[in-house]
Amino acid sequence: MAHARIARTCLIVLATGAALVAAVPAHAGPAPVRTVGVASTDGSGGAWTYNDDMLPAGARLSVHVAYPGDGMSVVTLTVKGVRANREYGAHAHKAACTSNGADALGHFQYLANPDLLNPTDPTYANPTNEIWLDLQTNSAGNATSKAVVPWQPDVTRPMSVVIHEMHTGTGPGDAGTAGARLACMTVPF
Repeated sequence: MAHARIARTCLIVLATGAALVAAVPAHAGPAPVRTVGVASTDGSGGAWTYNDDMLPAGARLSVHVAYPGDGMSVVTLTVKGVRANREYGAHAHKAACTSNGADALGHFQYLANPDLLNPTDPTYANPTNEIWLDLQTNSAGNATSKAVVPWQPDVTRPMSVVIHEMHTGTGPGDAGTAGARLACMTVPF
């Protein structure tokens, strides 16, 4: 009799466990990420500005990262209160932000360029292998940009989003370049 109860209990647990496994999507990605910051010269608002004239302290930055079940990554950058009617470049970078914009290192690349002497090789510096979020602000200094890439970060992942002074170059010799770093926000991709 005791064996029959144990057997029924095991069947119930197995059936319940199977139902729980079936409820989980087969290709679910990591949990979505939302990071919000206010640019300041000391980073106290969660974002740094390195050029108060081009990207003023008090500007609001927001990054939302979603990982749909199809292996893609969708990254949305929103800025509010920056200079009006202006183009900016923006990219995901390898390291977190500090008071020195160079500390964010270079652009995060899903397939890293092995040729460090040719960082503008369009084979690697492109919007499919990197996350490019170029912006065009409106008359109020607001803009939103979205990048969709056909991969999800794994062990190596971006750590920040950097806003640059101009739209990103795409040709040989300037692919991935966008001028000076104006602001940075650490994002836990």
